[in-house]
Amino acid sequence: MNNDINYNEQQPDLLLLQQQGLIDTQNVSDKLLNNAASQAHSPWFISLLFGMSGILASLFFIGFLTLILDNTGLLDITIAVSIIGALLSVIGGFLFYNARIRHSPFWNSLAFAITLAGQGYIAYALLASEIAQPLNIVLLLLVQLSMTVVIPNFIYRLLSATLALSCLFYLLNYYNLSEVSLGLLALITSVTHLQRYRLAAFIPTKWRMNALEIINAIGYASAYVLLIISVYFIATEYGNSFDNLDSDSYGEAFGYNYYLAQGLLTLASLYAAYLILKRYHVKLISAAGLLISAAIVLLGIISIYVSGLLATSLIIIIATANSQRVLLGLGVIALVGYIFWYYYQLDTTLLVKSASMLVIGIALLLLRLLLIKGHFANIKPSANDNQERLS
Repeated sequence: MNNDINYNEQQPDLLLLQQQGLIDTQNVSDKLLNNAASQAHSPWFISLLFGMSGILASLFFIGFLTLILDNTGLLDITIAVSIIGALLSVIGGFLFYNARIRHSPFWNSLAFAITLAGQGYIAYALLASEIAQPLNIVLLLLVQLSMTVVIPNFIYRLLSATLALSCLFYLLNYYNLSEVSLGLLALITSVTHLQRYRLAAFIPTKWRMNALEIINAIGYASAYVLLIISVYFIATEYGNSFDNLDSDSYGEAFGYNYYLAQGLLTLASLYAAYLILKRYHVKLISAAGLLISAAIVLLGIISIYVSGLLATSLIIIIATANSQRVLLGLGVIALVGYIFWYYYQLDTTLLVKSASMLVIGIALLLLRLLLIKGHFANIKPSANDNQERLS
């Protein structure tokens, strides 16, 4: 399952990077030929089936190996479990590199199964050991970040980055900094999707293509986690679970500051708008920029207790700006889900909610029409900024 998303984007990425002089031109044709050969031998549905088989095989492999370790007593020894997990991860990493050279879905699936098993044992060793929290979570975060960098597979990098960001969210909750979560994830999503080429420019030339793949995986993972965390905060708001936190898990009980959290999320959204407007040479303090900023602030204010509305809108805007259909579809589905969640909560009457949603929708449509006809009709991005749209 060596990622159709990554392969479909890699060819225009290579050409654009070659035009900007960011990569070695001698390696461009070889990379394009290798990717074309890989796609020719591995249709997307075959890659998908091998990826699913890799996940299923990892579960069976973990069950079989766990049964052996339990019978031998090694499962109770943290160091032994850690060593086994590290060995499996090294073997899986070697198989991933071999699969990339051979362009073999079978080796890819096998490497996926072995590496997932190794990371599962490492996570078990860290969480079940005598290492006190949050040190074990910090170690797990560092392990997942290293695997995101080392393993040359987009899907595995996506999973590792998702787990690493989930650990980061847990640590913020542990230190009573939950309000920072949404804004930080939105900032990571905006930077990785809208400035990936500028970030890659700081990497040595021979590592830039690999760096772009890593940034791409972190960008998708941050978007997924942002949407999931938004659901979490909606659930806690209506379930009042922030007032009943377990002190052993999160320390002293605390109240969640929705105004601070929404303010940080709004600031991150304004920064994303600034990056997008910069492509079209439109300043944030111009008439169009001020209208867009006002719309973002208004949406942030009306969705203080439903933070998913602003988060999903941010994902949809980024996906539209970069022509990312997968991310756009995910954002639209999440937005529809958030609207249904908000609409059928029994805190106010459905008539009031219908009227408010109608007014907001009409206002945003009129604002879009005004911006397109009055400000963006004759504005086009420059050639240097077109590369960001293909991220």
